[in-house]
Amino acid sequence: MSFIIQPAHAGIDVPISVKLHTVNVRGQVTDTVTASSDAQTQPGPAQTVEVLLAQLREDDVLPTAQELVVLSDLSLADLRRVHAAWDTISDGCRLHVIRSLVDESAANLHVQLGRLLRLALKDELPEVRVLAVRGLWEDREADLVGPLIHILNNDPYDTVRAAAAEALGAFVLAGELDELSPALAMRAEDALLAVLHADMEPVAVQAYALESIAFSGETGIRDLIEDCYYSHDDQMRVAALRAMGRSADVRWRPTVQAELGSPDTEMRAAASRACGELEARDALEDLIELLSDESKAVRLAAIFALGRLGGRRAKEMLNAMSASEDADEAKTADNALEEALFYGDAQGIPLFDESLEDGDDDADDWEAW
Repeated sequence: MSFIIQPAHAGIDVPISVKLHTVNVRGQVTDTVTASSDAQTQPGPAQTVEVLLAQLREDDVLPTAQELVVLSDLSLADLRRVHAAWDTISDGCRLHVIRSLVDESAANLHVQLGRLLRLALKDELPEVRVLAVRGLWEDREADLVGPLIHILNNDPYDTVRAAAAEALGAFVLAGELDELSPALAMRAEDALLAVLHADMEPVAVQAYALESIAFSGETGIRDLIEDCYYSHDDQMRVAALRAMGRSADVRWRPTVQAELGSPDTEMRAAASRACGELEARDALEDLIELLSDESKAVRLAAIFALGRLGGRRAKEMLNAMSASEDADEAKTADNALEEALFYGDAQGIPLFDESLEDGDDDADDWEAW
């Protein structure tokens, strides 16, 4: 089985394009970057960082994304220059820089923003901090765990804390895959659990924390998901369905399949996606029926799920959807067809089944957080 991590929610108040990141255990063909290699030209040194910073301080004309790519893959010397000048740049201009570059990085693999976005994590504007967190979505370096936990625990804005809670899920999964030291993975899990067990936490933050902790194989996570599923809060119930899908626990299959008939649009969409992630093949016909749902979000989730299920019938429906007049539906169906081919070869790899189970060298470099 393979895991794909991607934002479950379309936005935390900041509309941006985010590359989807594939991580092997749910890993597969993803809708990451579809531009041809010709379109992904490596940014050229049109100007120096110093010249760009001077232009940004003037704030008369906002630079284009192509002009801003000089901030990609910063050297340490240039990073120091940007750090020294950053607070002298206007709020609107800083927001323009980060938004433009995050969007550009989604379309161009040559744009590497790790150092710049780490700097932007401490920006005064919450909108910039959200963009920085989400722009680091594909960055799995261990030095991010500390800053993300600091943001989750201390940022004054719930939107930023929610983004950090969402981002920590990748590190929980990395710990499960032995791609991150157990000590750092446990730090991430403990921070998320603290949010979930706190009485006064905003629901928006707790919902993301639940989705992220669902990757953990620790005892008690299933009970936590179940408690949230029976919550009186609709947002937590939706998050619980998403968490069920991420858990890879096949015991949730009947629950998520039953929610395909929910009167709530978000519940149907979350249940559809979870059916795909849990490979709930009994839900095939229900998912096909949802291809004509009134909600586009539900239709897209059903398309995704059919790609995960694979098989002749699913592929027939995906081929039909790939001819949709709706560009998003057609693109999602094309990607799902590729996934169906992948999963056709991977069938037989079991998901998590508890009945089959038997009874710090990585330092955090961001000590200032």
